[in-house]
Amino acid sequence: MAPVIIVALYGLTLGVLWLCARLEMSNEVRLAFNVVGGIGALVLPLAIFAAIDLRLTRQVVERIGRGYCIDRGAEFVRAEVHKNHFTVVYRESQERKRQKFRVRFVPTTWLVRTVEWL
Repeated sequence: MAPVIIVALYGLTLGVLWLCARLEMSNEVRLAFNVVGGIGALVLPLAIFAAIDLRLTRQVVERIGRGYCIDRGAEFVRAEVHKNHFTVVYRESQERKRQKFRVRFVPTTWLVRTVEWL
């Protein structure tokens, strides 16, 4: 799934650049367009993919946290994304508690393979 998204973003970017490159421009504007367009064509799809990846990962982590709270009969507060683990913050008998966990995804997708509670 992830490679398809990246290829689609690069294809869309190159298509837009190709359409803009066909316009009449002076030499100075053409040079600026080539420099800015070239850098943008490399960086913009990666930045967009990073935002998509973060959003989908947060959705999965929040779903896991809500499921954990339902199993324990606690009130879900939030799910946090850390460097190498995730944390679910929940309220149990008016006391805030935290539980750390790791998620292993199926490669190049956001499907959960395993959840490891720490």
